[in-house]
Amino acid sequence: MLLLNEYHEDISKLHVNMMKRRSYYIPFVDTNEALTVKDRNKQNNFFSLNGKWKFNYFNSLQLIKEINDINEINFPTTMEVPSVWQVNGYDYNQYTNVKYPIPYNPPFVPKDNPCAVYQKEFDFKISPEKYDYNINFEGVDSCFYFWINGTFVGYSQISHSISEFDITPLLVNGKNTITVLVLKWCDGTYFEDQDKFRMSGIFRDVYILKRAKSRILDYKVIPTINVLDKEGKISVEILSTIGNPNIKYTLINPNNDKISSGNIENNNLQIDIKDIELWSAESPSLYTLLLETENEVIKERIGMREVKIENAVLKINNVPIKLKGVNHHDSSPTKGYVVAYDDLILDLKLMKECNINSIRASHYPKSPIFYELCDEYGFYVMNEADIETHGVVELYGKGYLDNYNMIADDKIYENVIIDRIDSSIVPFKNRSCIFMWSLGNESGFGVNFESGAKYAKELDTTRPVHYEGAYYASKERKNDFSNLDVISRMYPSLEEIEDYFKNGIDKPFILCEYAHAMGNGPGGLIEYDDLIQNHDEFAGAYVWEWCDHAILIHESEDGKKAYGYGGDFGEENHDGNFCVDGLVYPDRKPHTGLLEYKNINRPIRALEFDQANKKVKLKNMLNFTNANEVLDINYKVLLDGEVILVDKLILESLNPQEEKWYKLNISELPVGIITILIESSIKYDHSLYKKGTILGHDQFIIKNEATNIESVNKLTQITNDEEKLNVEESINKIKITNSRLTYVYNKNTGTFEFIESLGEVFIDNPLEFVIWRSPTDNDRKIKNDWIEAGFNQITTYVYNTEIKEYSNKLEIVSFLSLIPPYREKVVDVTVTWTIYPCGLINCNIEANKNMKTPYLPRFGVELKLNKSYENVNYFGFGPYENYIDKNSSCYLGRFNSKVSEMHEDYIKPQENGSHHFCREVSINNNSGKLYILSENDFAFNASHFSIYQLTNTSHNFDLNEENFTYLIVDYKQSGIGSNSCGPDLPEEYRLNEEKFSYNFYLKLIV
Repeated sequence: MLLLNEYHEDISKLHVNMMKRRSYYIPFVDTNEALTVKDRNKQNNFFSLNGKWKFNYFNSLQLIKEINDINEINFPTTMEVPSVWQVNGYDYNQYTNVKYPIPYNPPFVPKDNPCAVYQKEFDFKISPEKYDYNINFEGVDSCFYFWINGTFVGYSQISHSISEFDITPLLVNGKNTITVLVLKWCDGTYFEDQDKFRMSGIFRDVYILKRAKSRILDYKVIPTINVLDKEGKISVEILSTIGNPNIKYTLINPNNDKISSGNIENNNLQIDIKDIELWSAESPSLYTLLLETENEVIKERIGMREVKIENAVLKINNVPIKLKGVNHHDSSPTKGYVVAYDDLILDLKLMKECNINSIRASHYPKSPIFYELCDEYGFYVMNEADIETHGVVELYGKGYLDNYNMIADDKIYENVIIDRIDSSIVPFKNRSCIFMWSLGNESGFGVNFESGAKYAKELDTTRPVHYEGAYYASKERKNDFSNLDVISRMYPSLEEIEDYFKNGIDKPFILCEYAHAMGNGPGGLIEYDDLIQNHDEFAGAYVWEWCDHAILIHESEDGKKAYGYGGDFGEENHDGNFCVDGLVYPDRKPHTGLLEYKNINRPIRALEFDQANKKVKLKNMLNFTNANEVLDINYKVLLDGEVILVDKLILESLNPQEEKWYKLNISELPVGIITILIESSIKYDHSLYKKGTILGHDQFIIKNEATNIESVNKLTQITNDEEKLNVEESINKIKITNSRLTYVYNKNTGTFEFIESLGEVFIDNPLEFVIWRSPTDNDRKIKNDWIEAGFNQITTYVYNTEIKEYSNKLEIVSFLSLIPPYREKVVDVTVTWTIYPCGLINCNIEANKNMKTPYLPRFGVELKLNKSYENVNYFGFGPYENYIDKNSSCYLGRFNSKVSEMHEDYIKPQENGSHHFCREVSINNNSGKLYILSENDFAFNASHFSIYQLTNTSHNFDLNEENFTYLIVDYKQSGIGSNSCGPDLPEEYRLNEEKFSYNFYLKLIV
């Protein structure tokens, strides 16, 4: 039989013939290569096996189990390595979050276990008398068996783990063959139930290393620092060797000057450093350590940094820090789990530009290249073990949390947990960017994680240990949390967090997940940031998550991309679009949520504006950098949304965390609405930044007059030559005319159904009162209450309409209710429409909400215009979509746009494109312009998609632009929040007032 032993269902055999794990490194042949070659693919000791492999896919392992010899398998096609087979036409894509993709029956997996056999022939020259040859697999999902030249070598699992094997005795000079059998499922599948598409294959690099017979195997590098004296030490411990090599060392500082060298005696070394350059996310200075033996050189780039906790405060280099973090899955819309160097650079560049300084490696270790890049470019990384057993909460009859700890507290799985923690720490223990170890994700708590935390401390005493699952520890056992160094939570409400600090905490507090960034969101970030800034013990938080996980289905000729999510690939069990929950789209185009998060984490904050003295107080939010060294500060003064002054502010000096007043070059402020906009940008090209990249802004809004923009009084002034209005009333209609206008009012709807001025037809469809919005992903829970209350089927019942004629105007007053079918009314409305002879219309609404119903999605009036009305100008918050709890990325100004450009094209269509805090909006075509003005703030949407098309369409590629422009003038909308996976929307952001009113003017220009 091909498989004499079926290790993939035997938890006592997690790895077979695998070498003991070591620190990750690729040995160089000499110091010259070590100092000049940066790409490991160009190192002489590195032999890549990436590329085209022969390939044969089988729907079931049963189909090949009876084969006696691996050489009997034929190969009808090829497959690129690295890759996953689901995005290459084999098997099917499946997205699940909590649910296991297989029946729960550990350690067994289904008999029909999809698998694939890979084979590659390669020419290789060997010198076994001088060198050993080790093969490395950096990532294979879910497990693999492999053979060299027909001889079985070994087995390994843990998908996101480096597996290394000695293949020296099996290689021959000339042609060699490697054959790998990859299984979709193994007993490890029960420990890899992360929120992701389930994919299979050799998805990371495979390579052979040539190793000297006498060599270093493993070592540990520990930097310590004395910040006050600017001194430091680098301690090197050689943990294991082969052949008792003589070891020399060289240390080079960040300026490429050799500052120390010599021999390492007794496998230990301590190097003293004067005038150290510290490593941080802001200034990632790296020293270079060379460990040289007779035929090899190992290079380590070392950041002089120290992590510690004092009085429940997390510190780097003795300075309290705030983690501005994201959770990062490996995900590509075309390659699945395969993330190449250029993909990582793109992600890290975007993160830097958006003020993100920390990454949680959710929920497994990354490729080694990732950590090298984070060392180089400066990110604080929480490295996480490849452990998640979340699916146990879905087992029938036991209750969601009652069985959460069943694997975590079952001693039979202790070695599995320990092995996975080992694989996340040992290879990466020398990486400066890693400041904390995480034991895994969403796996409950029990004896196995107590052992795991203790083991992590034995491996490394220099970094804190994190595990959020401790929150779910059973209250019926005595739990040992002594080796966990932080309090970690996911998605708590603001009130829950405040309770922690009221009750007192003895460890730093971290939100390892919060602000679920699904679809249009997240909202409410500023309130969380206020808590982070106000409590020293609150170390920071990580948004869930970085990117939308979705698979590219097709791309049209005009570049429109169609993405699929759970359920789009014929799979029966899935979790829908819950994977589309990132700050960026699959192609890394930023969501507006990322821009929101960016400004929340801006490096400079303008705290106060002294209007009398024209001064602004700035605070440098950086921890280690004088703002003047890296940032430019510019400011603009806007009058009624128009820029009237642009100038630069000279910082001179603003030390880390320092607050200082600065004088602005502003004379007396004119009458109107004044916006003072303060922007910070990158001063020079460096690292991943480009000069001029704007990193954030603050604004101060000063109202120097009682009314807004142009005085509403001017709009209502009537001249002597204004032609009076004629009124014709029938049972259902009121027709208002004069020589310039024709308006038709529908007494059954309480709105106008026709508006024409000077020959231009502005309205040819009834205006509507609207309370429904296309539910956002963050409305996924409350929308059921909304639907139950009938908000999506609202009808209008008008009780009475009155006409009041005056010498200079006409008033139409309707008393009505908004009522869904088979439900009680939701809102009582008194609407007064005032029409002036010049054509101006004023709408005044007094509303009384039925407080038995849920809070409203919105309240507004929808105008259905011809699609030709495309050009939009507004005075309000822009330029991005914004809401009552999602507006930090925007500022008050005057903006021009197109209706088609205001649509935010979420993969799952939903409410989008609103602009709050507006005073004026105009929309025009080539012949007419429609103005909406108000004395008070309002919100508006302009779209070529109706609310109901957005509501009833599952994918953006199925949307069809309609022959209308839908303009909705909202009193307000409820906030966005993050209730797709977070807490309920706070009361302050709900539209749930018993009485409210709003008023706007409709002005027509031809």
